[in-house]
Amino acid sequence: MQIMKRQLSFLCMAFLVSLAAMSQVKKTNLKVLYVGGHSDIETFGVGAYDTIANDRSVAERTAAWQAYLDQYFTTVKTVKGADYDYKMSYDYDVTIIDGDARPVEPRRNIIVNGSYAKIIPGRYFPDDFDRPVITIAETSETVGRRIGVKNDWYCLCLDAHAYDMKKDHPIFKGPYKVKLTMTDRPTPEGAKEYAPLIGETLPEKISMWRVQKRGYITDRGFKVGMVVRPWGYEDSPEAEWISGGESAKSRDAMAIGRHANWLHWGFAASPADMTDEAKPVFANAVVYISKFAGQHIIARKLNQNIATRTRVTEMKHRVSREVYDSYAEMTERYNAQMKHLADSIKKKEAAGEQLTDLDKQYLMIAEHPQPNPTYEQFIQQQAGSLFEKFGTDVAGYEKYYTENMPYFRGTLNGYDLMLDEDAKSLGIANNDKRILDRAITMWEKGEDVEKARRLLCRYTLLRYDNAKDYRSWFKKYEKQLFFTESGGWLWLVNTQDPSVPGNDYSVLKYNEADAEEMAVAREETSAENPVQLAAVVETSGDEKTLVVKMKIHPGYHIYAVVSEKDPYIETTYDISLNGGGKLAGELEKPAGRMLNSTGTVVYEGEQVLRQKFTGVDKGSITFTVNYQACDNHSCLQPMSKTIVCSF
Repeated sequence: MQIMKRQLSFLCMAFLVSLAAMSQVKKTNLKVLYVGGHSDIETFGVGAYDTIANDRSVAERTAAWQAYLDQYFTTVKTVKGADYDYKMSYDYDVTIIDGDARPVEPRRNIIVNGSYAKIIPGRYFPDDFDRPVITIAETSETVGRRIGVKNDWYCLCLDAHAYDMKKDHPIFKGPYKVKLTMTDRPTPEGAKEYAPLIGETLPEKISMWRVQKRGYITDRGFKVGMVVRPWGYEDSPEAEWISGGESAKSRDAMAIGRHANWLHWGFAASPADMTDEAKPVFANAVVYISKFAGQHIIARKLNQNIATRTRVTEMKHRVSREVYDSYAEMTERYNAQMKHLADSIKKKEAAGEQLTDLDKQYLMIAEHPQPNPTYEQFIQQQAGSLFEKFGTDVAGYEKYYTENMPYFRGTLNGYDLMLDEDAKSLGIANNDKRILDRAITMWEKGEDVEKARRLLCRYTLLRYDNAKDYRSWFKKYEKQLFFTESGGWLWLVNTQDPSVPGNDYSVLKYNEADAEEMAVAREETSAENPVQLAAVVETSGDEKTLVVKMKIHPGYHIYAVVSEKDPYIETTYDISLNGGGKLAGELEKPAGRMLNSTGTVVYEGEQVLRQKFTGVDKGSITFTVNYQACDNHSCLQPMSKTIVCSF
């Protein structure tokens, strides 16, 4: 007890010394609004947690932010997320969002014939919102998705360190003095796994800067930070990548960055757990983003999964022998690791110890080791439809992707790239503004007018019905035009003037539930909707069995078992009988395969689950799967999918 008292006394003294040092800071004349509601406990996707402890942590976190901001700024106001309305931000210089705000329009799941046809994100801000905002961790995705903020959910897996910071950026320069103590740390495994796909080799260690005293890896249950997709982030003039961070994704995953008046601070810690070196950097970030009052987004990233040309570079390497050999070696290593683990579990069982559900899952995986595909099978899986043309001809793939690189384009409805034959026929890259000039000229001369119209409609947000108006627009704004891939593969005008034609995304009607599109259910999986369910009830005597086929989109996986070292969200199931009866035994799950060396196990492809039940002749059974789907690039937000099966 005396030791504990001395420790508490030491912590209190350290806190007072810290406050005393901060009290000497000259305040900046800014009005800051803090929107709270999150705690220091990770609750996103967590099925059960201590709600009392979480409420207490929310109050402590809010108080920590209030005390910290009061040290740096003249006016600070805190408000609960449930009480926040975007109009409040017009009375403040900067708004910091660290909680679940109340949406102006709630999220809508468009369901047709029991299948998700479209998800329309909730709206928290109008498209023309122009007040400076800092979003903490995953709030960037939540409040920004509807209006196309590029600060999207790449992965909720950011830990405590930053690296590759642009040290000459204003947030590291002032007005508050910054010191960056760099330490060499092991390169994150996720970064090393992704690097070969784009032909890169990473060092074993990276120089890093500690932002938080605690992180989810060392402190289980601590709030997890979020990194943003880097591809195409800086392809519009109002966006800047500022810093990377230690995560489970690629090295260039963005931890800190700005898109127009929105600054993403991906690190999750409150000031109570920020390092002394990080506190002035965040204060500088508040000052910095305040300078963007009156600005708004130009290039809107409406689909977080939209492919950029980086995908072409990746595809060139995915079919290489080196990538296959690496995959095969990794599979063998994981199988050996699982066998070793299974041997330990069997000894535990032989000693009479109770096996956990996790133990049973690992034993099942060990009994069904992951087979290595042949090189041909691997290439076929990676190349898709191109396999019919090139087979295992790696040089053929290389030539195809290299020659067609200028003519690929992405879409708002998926992660795939397609070859634009119209652009290729002209021999002009779609990111070369000459393609607009050529299309307009073709229309003016009456040469292949339909192709010209397709190109202008495809690569601009204009919908003129004549070449004259396109020509007038092009001549007037040619020097201000820029091409954005992440913003929809479009030519836009670099301007903050909303009256200038060419930047109005509403013509795409992307966030509308189009009647024709909704008329047919999407029964096939897609990058937007990677998991589909089908179910039947089989009868054998008095016993019935619900058989659920779970189909997962190629390249995606969901999590059967998540290691304590990983931040992913484990798949759970809810089953209920309607009309009486009872479930018999546990849900029979498939084995899955090892994802990485930490012990995380995933499901891919088609999987079958079975649940027996008795005591009812007629009725229905409801099956819900709660999952997080990821591919090699990024993770989607957690979802639930339900199927009802009558018998």
